Amino acid sequence: MRDGDVSKGEIGIIGAGRLGASLAAAIAARGYRLTAIASRSEVSARALAAQLGDGALVLNARALVAACELVFLTVPDGELEGLASSLPWRAGRAVVHCSGALGLDVLAPAVARGAVAGCLHPLQTFPTRSGDATRFHGITCGVEAPEPLGARLEAIARALGAEPVRLEGVDRALYHAAAVFASNYVVALAAAAARGWALAGLPPDRARVALATLTANAARDVGERELRDALTGPIARGDVGTVARHLDALAREPGLRELYRRLGRELLALEPSPSPDAVARLRALLGAVEGEGAAGEA
Repeated sequence: MRDGDVSKGEIGIIGAGRLGASLAAAIAARGYRLTAIASRSEVSARALAAQLGDGALVLNARALVAACELVFLTVPDGELEGLASSLPWRAGRAVVHCSGALGLDVLAPAVARGAVAGCLHPLQTFPTRSGDATRFHGITCGVEAPEPLGARLEAIARALGAEPVRLEGVDRALYHAAAVFASNYVVALAAAAARGWALAGLPPDRARVALATLTANAARDVGERELRDALTGPIARGDVGTVARHLDALAREPGLRELYRRLGRELLALEPSPSPDAVARLRALLGAVEGEGAAGEA
């Protein structure tokens, strides 16, 4: 299908890695004119083009910029400024990076040559190089660009199944740090939980699968309820004795013990429902200080 005005112009993607592959698949699935793919690895670009099977050309980056009106840069953050500086941008071209941490200033060299700069950042994980168009379904995409490019990127995000949120005036480092907490650091918590599982004497090779279901259900609850209402467990119940036993057991792993205490203090900041006495005792156990942590909502 075509999506009206938002599908005008040839689209190219520079970067055939994990994000680029899924973005290319999603764009092609929605009927946009995905004309060309470029990558440092021609093998990767050709594999992606073959997977799409819709006639996308494999070009070098300079030829892609010459051929495409809208160019997505799905490369590591450290490569963006170099690409913006080295390619033959001109008026009538739009260049869009997909970094959560960087603003539009990283594309200033392209703007100086007449291109219009934008950002489309999907709040999503892309764990494999197999292009998966469904990775955009139901997610949020950060968008930043002057008009009319901004509206065009919002329309593309919606066509891919995502909901856009504008990033103008947002502290991009804090925005991206929030995303890291919600995704990458979940993996860190899984690693910490697996260490605790093994220390308890359980088979280490069972930890990941056994605990992942628990994590998935907790994440679903966060998506469906206010954070305070999604919270279960000893802190939500005011079970001071259980928390004390956890801390005693973790004493042989000081790093895990301090992580447990720090995360517990974040939960106390949600103002769970136990009695004032239980909250005070939990604060003392977890080393909470007045004003530490910040409550929030899902």
